[in-house]
Amino acid sequence: MDEKLKEIIIDKSSLEWIVRSNGLYIDKTKYILSLIRRGTYFFLSRPRRFGKSLLIDTLENIFKGNRELFKGTHIYDNYDFEEHPVIRFSMNDLRASSNKVNIRLLLDFVMKWASYFHVEDMIDTSTEEPFYYFSNLLRAVCKKTGKKVVVLIDEYDYPLMQSVKEKEKFEAMRDMLQAFYETLKVEENSLRFCFLTGVTRFQHVSIFSKLNNLINISTDPEYAAICGYTDDEIDHYFAPYMEKYFSDNGILDDEEKKAFRTRMKEFYDGYRFSEDSDVTLYNPVSIGRFFIGGCRFKNYWVETGSQSIVNEMIEKHRDLFRDKDEFDVGDVNIQFEVSRLFKSPSEKIIYAYLMQAGYLTIKEKREGRSYLCYPNEEVRDTMNSAVLAASYGIDVLPDEIVVLRDYFVRENTGAIIEKLKAIYRTFPYHMSVEKERLYHAILHTLLIAVRLDARAEEPSAMGRADEEVMVSRNIAYIIELKLDKSAEEALNQIKEKKYYEKYEKEGNKIHLLGINFSSNERNITEWKEEVLTL
Repeated sequence: MDEKLKEIIIDKSSLEWIVRSNGLYIDKTKYILSLIRRGTYFFLSRPRRFGKSLLIDTLENIFKGNRELFKGTHIYDNYDFEEHPVIRFSMNDLRASSNKVNIRLLLDFVMKWASYFHVEDMIDTSTEEPFYYFSNLLRAVCKKTGKKVVVLIDEYDYPLMQSVKEKEKFEAMRDMLQAFYETLKVEENSLRFCFLTGVTRFQHVSIFSKLNNLINISTDPEYAAICGYTDDEIDHYFAPYMEKYFSDNGILDDEEKKAFRTRMKEFYDGYRFSEDSDVTLYNPVSIGRFFIGGCRFKNYWVETGSQSIVNEMIEKHRDLFRDKDEFDVGDVNIQFEVSRLFKSPSEKIIYAYLMQAGYLTIKEKREGRSYLCYPNEEVRDTMNSAVLAASYGIDVLPDEIVVLRDYFVRENTGAIIEKLKAIYRTFPYHMSVEKERLYHAILHTLLIAVRLDARAEEPSAMGRADEEVMVSRNIAYIIELKLDKSAEEALNQIKEKKYYEKYEKEGNKIHLLGINFSSNERNITEWKEEVLTL
């Protein structure tokens, strides 16, 4: 990379590492300073890989008084950086297969902090209860240092999500964590600041029942942009990287540069966390990998972690997602017992979880009801891929959807057919393919996934075409399918029935495409095309 450009670091959540490595840091300290001045207890829910761990690390460095790490940031000249003892937990470390081992791990974490502050002899180990150890630790550190303690807890919900399908294990873990987190309320006289992060917002009566002074800033408009990147931040911090890309690829035209920036926004922007704020955000990992990877438009976020729970939801409730772009959640602040996700959940609970996990986001509020949508093309392609797999057993990677869309835009019909053939080859052998309508249903679902204006069985004066697809204002595809017949017969039907007439306008280009499938080969065996240029 150009020596003048800071390194984009996406695999580290350490502020010190980023600063010492001359890495790019997007300054979020104005939001952090507001939190520090506002109160003591805070909770933030954000999707995975959205910058929560770096936020926790930034808070740790502020409260440790590491002022020199913050040169050039908002907080540097606006805060005294008074040093406080900091205790930090990542519940992501509790990944053992049994609660017994996880409890032992948590006890060990507490004792490691006790050793760090040299207060081991002040911890009563007569009973192996994590909350009891934790309570001892907070009081001991406060007494030893003469300073109130800062507690930072990352991924508070991770152990619960790992055990959500095992009722007894889940309930035991929930009860243990509930007591552990309630220690923060019991020992409030020992605390200067407390911050918890996670993906899900569980019903408070079960997790934070006594921590009733915890302020949930997840949908607070003032902190909407505390994680993730805004449009202004993209234009400010990443402008040099875009200019390098333009220079390296000989892109000089301003309109082409604008089109690139617009494509970035469509593909990666769109996360909105407050109904009272119009701020939309880019996922930091997607943007980082986009620039590191040579500005190739790919689905990066889904590659960074498992989405097994989401896939299972779609498998069980695929009708809630098929051919939909808007989802009625009722209230974006809905809270629920996470165990209900797998026990006949309502569609609102499913949508609410997917919003918290980053697969849906706030669209708008109408007549008192909240509506969600896919945040951007990256997530939409990921979800459509999952819906295709759940509905038809078809294996379509999100990036294949991107490629297929591109082929339509470039009017590369040969490549479209080859990509369709590759997709139909993933058809499970046990599925019945004796009727044309199944091939048609898969094609229509694919076209919707590609985000083209696709209309199935659209009526005209003399009949109905199988598919009419508007690629752009002036480019259309009229597609007719046949099973065990011929592509020529399909093409002749389009011409004889004049399905194209409604698109006959000066300047339009209409692709007439006949496709034949073979029930023996379970795939496209022939295609014919004629192009009308008006």
